[in-house]
Amino acid sequence: PPCNSRGTAFVPPNTTMPWMWMSKGYGKGYGKGYGKGKGGKSRLAGPPEQKIWLGNLPADLKWKELQTHIDELGTKSAWVEVFGGKSAGTGAVVFKSAEDAQTALAAINGSTIKDQQITADTWVPRPKEEAPATADGAAAPAVVPVA
Repeated sequence: PPCNSRGTAFVPPNTTMPWMWMSKGYGKGYGKGYGKGKGGKSRLAGPPEQKIWLGNLPADLKWKELQTHIDELGTKSAWVEVFGGKSAGTGAVVFKSAEDAQTALAAINGSTIKDQQITADTWVPRPKEEAPATADGAAAPAVVPVA
């Protein structure tokens, strides 16, 4: 490549040099392997004893408002999430221990935020659907209907 007066390679300004961004950790071989921010680890992962489901939440409620409300009731939350879409009006709270979750459940259930009474219940994980078993106990193969 052409050189400048100091004998170094001349690169026009405002151009990207692949070897520069790869040396800063943006190339292959770095990162956690979760892709472009989709998928990844869920913050709601963990034992269900530490989680509480919340219902009857106001539609315009933000997670920070809910976190402040829960913390004011006496138990510090580890993670708060307000769901939207088809699950609008519901949310989840994660605590550091099962004891904190049980204490908070009693305090949160029936409390009022933005003139709405919150319903709180224990977190029940969704059961995994399995294929029906055959007579010999093995899982039945998936059958695709032919049109």
